[in-house]
Amino acid sequence: MAFPLPNLLSDIEDLLQDVQWLDGLILVTDSERASFVSFSQVDPLLRRLRQRPRGAEVAEKLCMSLLQAHGKGAAKPVLVCQGNGRFWLGMIGLSPMQRHRHNAIDHLYRCLELPA
Repeated sequence: MAFPLPNLLSDIEDLLQDVQWLDGLILVTDSERASFVSFSQVDPLLRRLRQRPRGAEVAEKLCMSLLQAHGKGAAKPVLVCQGNGRFWLGMIGLSPMQRHRHNAIDHLYRCLELPA
């Protein structure tokens, strides 16, 4: 199943770039804004999920995704919670091309900062 909000993919990639070495997940709610939930903040999210219909199943899958992604860098679980009770859970990581582009831009900035 494809990511349900393709207009957010670039925002998620930007967020992944910022938090790539932290453990946690990307959460998208009805506000259609991506936010990072650190590993230490996952328990309250899991408790809220379990109170929703089918939430216990989603919480279990999310736990498994977090364990699989632990220590893997830029790949993070992404959970989309929609107001109608529907969920989407998947893994999203930075594409090699995206990472290469950011590294090239960072290198250019470093070069421009060098004294002449």
